[in-house]
Amino acid sequence: MTKSDTQQVGRSLEAQLASELQNELRGLPVGAHFTVPPSTALCSSLELFLPRLLRRHNPEWLNESLDAIFVARATKTGPVAAQIVGTCILISDQTVTPFSVNLELSSITHSVATVRLLLGEAGGGKIGISGPRCNTREANQVLERLTTRLDSVVWAYRFSSE
Repeated sequence: MTKSDTQQVGRSLEAQLASELQNELRGLPVGAHFTVPPSTALCSSLELFLPRLLRRHNPEWLNESLDAIFVARATKTGPVAAQIVGTCILISDQTVTPFSVNLELSSITHSVATVRLLLGEAGGGKIGISGPRCNTREANQVLERLTTRLDSVVWAYRFSSE
């Protein structure tokens, strides 16, 4: 795949993510929470989009990806903006780690205008953020407790387009 092909795939993924998020936000007032089941297209797009962001500045992410997204809380934070908080499964070892992503969409270009991503906290695994194995009681507890401890998480990875 050429660099141009890779860039086109990235733009297509970003446009898809923007469209899916815009559909979720349509008709909701700012501050409203919305439900994002793991099987939605929005979660699938985030699984691909978030590692792509991290790969830009973190070489260890060249060989890491996400296998699933579980949302603890999704909030409309602006007319075309949202915060999504939850856990994700690292594909390399099938463990979970927390994330928080703020996305603001461009109403003109139908794309992601700004993104702020926080992902992972100290743990094990090859990139040092592996938590409990997926599909365990411990993994469910990480998800259930995340919103109450969000401000105290020491994030391993940060990305901001601002």
